[in-house]
Amino acid sequence: MRLVNINFIDVEKHEYYVAKPIYSSGALLLRNGIKLTKNFVNQLKAKEINNIYVKDELSEGIEINELIGHDELREARDNVRSQFESVKQGKDFNRAMNMVNNTVGDLLDIMVSNRDVGFNISNLRSMDDYLYEHCVNVSISCMYMAILMNYNKKDIMNIGVGGMLHDVGKIFIDDSILQKPDKLNEAEMKEMQKHPRLGYRLIADNHGNNISSTSKQVILQHHERWDGKGYPNGLAGPKIYKMARICAIADVFDALTGNKIYKQSIPTYQAAEYMYSLSEKYFDPYMIKEFLSKVVKFKEGSLVELSDTTKGIVYSQNNQVLDRPIIKILVEKSGKMIGNRNRYIDLMEDKTLFVKGLLQGDLRH
Repeated sequence: MRLVNINFIDVEKHEYYVAKPIYSSGALLLRNGIKLTKNFVNQLKAKEINNIYVKDELSEGIEINELIGHDELREARDNVRSQFESVKQGKDFNRAMNMVNNTVGDLLDIMVSNRDVGFNISNLRSMDDYLYEHCVNVSISCMYMAILMNYNKKDIMNIGVGGMLHDVGKIFIDDSILQKPDKLNEAEMKEMQKHPRLGYRLIADNHGNNISSTSKQVILQHHERWDGKGYPNGLAGPKIYKMARICAIADVFDALTGNKIYKQSIPTYQAAEYMYSLSEKYFDPYMIKEFLSKVVKFKEGSLVELSDTTKGIVYSQNNQVLDRPIIKILVEKSGKMIGNRNRYIDLMEDKTLFVKGLLQGDLRH
């Protein structure tokens, strides 16, 4: 199995089978095991679904170990969408918050059972569902960091709920701003920057006794920066609530690695390098180092080029050092295709090599 960009799928030359069900706005488009055709690929492009999991000759024998399964993520996203819509329409607020708590609890149970897996969650995204997918991913990231830092279950739940609701204030921001394909102007940015306070007031005024102070502070402070140049209060360093510092990292990481209307995602390894360069400006330096040390930089099934120009596919991870995986060689540094022979390089054993970058395309002639 591997994750591929549909623009590099050539169904006339090679066979590809859907490895994970593909959904859009909650509706099933293609089920697992379906052979891709040109018509199916065109339908996915029309829905702006750029990346899908496939099984093909290159990815034979490769399994992707994700912290949360694809189906569980989809269920969580659908629950969040439903509850945000209920809140927006002024329906039963208490029921919506109970559902959020239940969703966070279900995700935490899965994470605890998979705690030895590096931070690796599906990045199958739909533009229509960006806000809800983002909230789910931020919640998972927050809980993952809290687990790393040995927080107790109550605190992990509280930060998970805060992460799930961190952008709830955006339901009050006009869609013309949220969906704008270009950079926001100054007036629009000021409007967007209201969402932490709006979200905090929504929760405090309507559900103040049942949502923890931790969760509320995460909602209010997740855009504060370590150097004091964030919003809404311009807090700096230790004055920022500790769990809000965690959410700030989770929020930026998911924003960088997920497609938005106005920008394309960047690969995980590049996002990690970029965020590390911003530590001490944007983030708590200790927390960012802890988180990035556990992020899977090159997912199983990724096509990569090594420092000696050898090309291959990530076969499995070395959990102790997540930027030095085991690579199945596809093209030797001489440019010769390996064919059906199984040859591997373990980057923990061969320390003279490293992953130079990700490759697009297929590598097969």
